[in-house]
Amino acid sequence: MEHAIKQETAFVGIETSKLLLKAVLLSGGEVLCKVLENDMAGYRWLRSWLQRNDVTITGLRVCMRLDMTYSEVPARVLADMGMLVCDAQPSQLEEYIRGQGLPEDAGRSAVVLANYCEDRRPAHWTPPSPAYVELRLWLRRLHAIEGVRKQESARLDAHLQAGQHALHALLRQQVACLDAQIRQHETAILEHVRRHPGLPRPPELAGNYQRIARYSFGASLAGGH
Repeated sequence: MEHAIKQETAFVGIETSKLLLKAVLLSGGEVLCKVLENDMAGYRWLRSWLQRNDVTITGLRVCMRLDMTYSEVPARVLADMGMLVCDAQPSQLEEYIRGQGLPEDAGRSAVVLANYCEDRRPAHWTPPSPAYVELRLWLRRLHAIEGVRKQESARLDAHLQAGQHALHALLRQQVACLDAQIRQHETAILEHVRRHPGLPRPPELAGNYQRIARYSFGASLAGGH
């Protein structure tokens, strides 16, 4: 019981960006701040910093905005370290901010997240399965290739109109190679979903890749085919 009480005397809020993490620790009436790199070395430094401040890592409640870019990886790593990662849901966080009389954009602040964590004790977040993480990576890779294909296709007419026939022919070959890569990625994604039925629908599918969405998350999975 004493161990459980000690865990709940410290709370952490983390603000994420592409390169950095800003962590705020509330413990023993103190407010401590640490800025670290958003990479594996930074996550380990965060753990060491917390331990040096006599904070028990296992079960430590850490509040983050998982709807923000660059939050997913640190959240998974900190959860693997034993921390109790909590997702500050936007609607609940906005209600808290209004109640505190804070500006609307205060929800990005690490100190606000730490105070919200202590006051509201949000439910802990369950890391996604490795299969789900891999699916999202496949979809992001597919999206990147399609972006390149769109850019290259837009140049085809320009080369043709300028009489640059050799460039036009070369670019047509490159577009054909990109089309082949897109088909390969789609096939790999569908095979991945067949191996892991029941995966939740990733946000990358919203309004995109209807063939994949219909096949992998529609009646075929429900019917077990």
